[in-house]
Amino acid sequence: MNDGTDKEPGCYTEHGVSGYGVAAKLSRKEPMNEAFVKTMAEKMMLAIAEKCTELGARCIGHIKSHLRTEAGTIKADTIGVSHGSYSTGQLSGPVKDLYIAINSIIQGIPEEAVKAATLEGMHEVADQRGLSVVKEKEHTYFDEFDFVASKQDYIKQLQEQFAAQEDPKSDPEE
Repeated sequence: MNDGTDKEPGCYTEHGVSGYGVAAKLSRKEPMNEAFVKTMAEKMMLAIAEKCTELGARCIGHIKSHLRTEAGTIKADTIGVSHGSYSTGQLSGPVKDLYIAINSIIQGIPEEAVKAATLEGMHEVADQRGLSVVKEKEHTYFDEFDFVASKQDYIKQLQEQFAAQEDPKSDPEE
């Protein structure tokens, strides 16, 4: 149990685990189909894992991304280069813009190194695939794209989520 006297806050530090989260808007002049977006996301997850390993990571806990577009969502993740990366989801058509949220949980390197590897991997793959990083915002941890919704919309989404948890019969979409 933590008595509050350690110098580094956070539940991960005593185990040598660091995390970093970033959200970004990516754009490309040419439309991107589903296969392109999935491949790009998978390559991005592996690039981040590789860069973390090069910086001395002992273990890749989980690197995951959620991509939201006007045509649907894609999720991609990895638990290390040797495990490969995987994606799910689908797009109803080609897109030129997407919003990506990336969470990296890594053991053995400090948060600043996780941040550097995450940003470098994201930018490197985006550049290789012809995407521009239009907007970037740091987060501590998230599963949804709270940076694309207004505060009121985000609060409404959370309220609906909590209401659905309290009453499993209710459907917030109705």
